Amino acid sequence: MKHVLWLIMGCLVWATTTGATGIPVALTVPTPKAWVGQRLQFYVELRAPGSFDGTAYFALPELPATLVMKIGNPIVESEEIDGKSWFVQKHEFALFSQKTGVLDIPAFGVQFSHKEGFTGPTVDVQAEVSGWKVEIQRPPGSDPAEYLITTESLDITESWEPQPGPAQVGDIFKRSISQQAPQIPGMAFMPPSTTAPEGVRVYLSDSATADQLERGDFLGKREDTLTYLLTEPGTVSLPALTYVWWNPVTSTLQSKTLPAIAVDVAPSSVTSGGRKSSVPSHFLLFVLTAALTITISLVVWQRDRLAGWARERWKLLHPPERVAERNLLRACKQNNAEAAVVAWQSWRKYQEPTFKPKPELHAEILTLYQHTYGALPLTSWRGGKLARTFRNHLASVQQTRTPLKNSYLPLLNPNPLLKKIN
Repeated sequence: MKHVLWLIMGCLVWATTTGATGIPVALTVPTPKAWVGQRLQFYVELRAPGSFDGTAYFALPELPATLVMKIGNPIVESEEIDGKSWFVQKHEFALFSQKTGVLDIPAFGVQFSHKEGFTGPTVDVQAEVSGWKVEIQRPPGSDPAEYLITTESLDITESWEPQPGPAQVGDIFKRSISQQAPQIPGMAFMPPSTTAPEGVRVYLSDSATADQLERGDFLGKREDTLTYLLTEPGTVSLPALTYVWWNPVTSTLQSKTLPAIAVDVAPSSVTSGGRKSSVPSHFLLFVLTAALTITISLVVWQRDRLAGWARERWKLLHPPERVAERNLLRACKQNNAEAAVVAWQSWRKYQEPTFKPKPELHAEILTLYQHTYGALPLTSWRGGKLARTFRNHLASVQQTRTPLKNSYLPLLNPNPLLKKIN
């Protein structure tokens, strides 16, 4: 109990002291204590003597069994600090963790730009948000190994395509599961179980999330699709799925079970009723041989036209830009700096002339060039972080569809090597 009180007082005092000074970055943690899977809010204030320019970038930490994400758009206001007027940009974040105990949040970097006054030159600021600690509690009576979220209500629905019924070996049934809850992002919901009895194979598609933020009310949604493939005859049970969550208002564990469905699976047969085909086998062999001979003759006769058609189809299915993307991600996975440089330069040719990478991607490309052309050892380069930032860039482009203009931060700490990147 003393430890918890000390933790809360320490965080509140730290937030108060940082808020009373004119430093460019301040952290506020209103309640440094949460249940497993509960939204824990914290705020980062950026301060500048002039108006903000561009979009701030936060290098959020990656923690085991923990999700840290930014919520909504910042609030901008002015504030008097020590007799001086400051522009303040307040950013909201949320932390969701499945790890019980005291969680140590490390310091993380932040970059932003502001003007001197309203019309002065742009100034780049590179600062650091100090680390802090939070306490994550597991509700009494819950299974320590069980995935759990904390919310006042969880709405779960399912649909089948087609509706399960008598089937044959080789048939498939798709099960779509939708989850919706306030104050929980789609990424933090429990994924569905992929366990199944013998005679059934299960495939899980990528989940789809659709979070909504309206006037401070956060509503998270997630949809998953399970595909069941029937592989053996007999009676099988498409399994039940149970979702458990902790209700902090009633202090109770609640659950909902999507019921199991029994399916009678008949053997797969080419002929109906198990009767043998009346078509003679030698006639079927003749038909197959004739069809194969005609097909080969057509291919030989039209080989040049078919080859040209195949090349065009290949280009449509494998655009050069997508090939370069895959090559870059493959080189990052293999920690092959030289191949990554070739892939980056190839991908860069297919971008708009005005394209400029975001600061985080720009920094990773600079590091790559320092390993390949600079003084850093070539063999010590690791491509994991470049792969993550590159995937984030591709995802942001796919969401916006058109590149954002004038939204990138001016480059910090210019370096001659940057000319090689662009």
